[in-house]
Amino acid sequence: MLFAVSYLVWAFLPLLRVNACSRVTYHAVTDDRITIGRSMDFVASTNSSIYIFPAGLERNGSVDANPLEWTSKYGSIVTTMYDSVTIDGMNSAGLTGSILYLGPSDYGARNTSRPGLAIGIWLQYYLDTYDTVASAVADLETLNLQVVTAPLVPGVSSVGHISLSDKSGDNLIIEYKNGQLVTHHGAEYQVMTNDPFYDEQLAIWEYWQPMTNYSLPGTGSPADRFVRLAYYNQMSPESPDLMTSVATTAAMIRAVSVPFVPESLINKELDVWPTLWRVYYDTKDMVMWYESAVTPIAIYMDFGDYNLSNNGTVQRLGLAETSWENLYGDMKGKFADAKVFKPI
Repeated sequence: MLFAVSYLVWAFLPLLRVNACSRVTYHAVTDDRITIGRSMDFVASTNSSIYIFPAGLERNGSVDANPLEWTSKYGSIVTTMYDSVTIDGMNSAGLTGSILYLGPSDYGARNTSRPGLAIGIWLQYYLDTYDTVASAVADLETLNLQVVTAPLVPGVSSVGHISLSDKSGDNLIIEYKNGQLVTHHGAEYQVMTNDPFYDEQLAIWEYWQPMTNYSLPGTGSPADRFVRLAYYNQMSPESPDLMTSVATTAAMIRAVSVPFVPESLINKELDVWPTLWRVYYDTKDMVMWYESAVTPIAIYMDFGDYNLSNNGTVQRLGLAETSWENLYGDMKGKFADAKVFKPI
């Protein structure tokens, strides 16, 4: 299947530039609940799987020289691309994280005096290690790790930025600009899309905000999606319970999703690609949802049904090779024992 995907990407190569996604942290103030939603937009199928990772796994940064090494403190449920990248997930402490594409990212020339971390396991490190955004922030500067990129599919650069959120609603954006770490930390950083860098996205939102009750930018470009998603999040009502909160979050993410349309109608100049899937997390009741945008798949995983402790085992649900009739509703009992995948 990966070869078929690679062939499709090569067919797009003269036009291909990036993939795009959107993410929102929604605070359902009524019952102090935080839910997170994320869309995945890409030029071809991501061959995604969902993994159950227990605590106690011995990990390393998957680079040749001076890899970062750690043992996972927290279990997690994550979504992957091609079983090579942890692209989204939530851990047993309710810390959620997402990698979204950011074209101008620059992690700097490899300096082997710094612990290296392959981009395929970059997000997994945070999910393995931290229970809150604040604890991750405390380690960022002293850790001095270096993200190392590698090609995932032909013609697509494997670069991005990370958004983390926790049960309190605290948020963290992590970017690398000209080889330097740049962060935005605070409850107010609830929305993230793609290019340009986050400080420029905030400036675009500041420009548009006074006009949003009268007009919203309507394309699928990252900047337009950022403005619309920030507006929807600002205007969303309080939610009294789990289902209403998740439904509100899903409505916002669906509203900035890109329809699955013929290649001839895709706006390549604006780096707009169709939405393939969406995920939602509730950090209070600890439930994860996954829905496909291109097939009738809508599934969920209740964290209480899975052993994420040191006594748990690695399990995998291969979405690409599982019949869609078996991918609806509760996935309890449908995962198979697996091994830890090797990240790019």
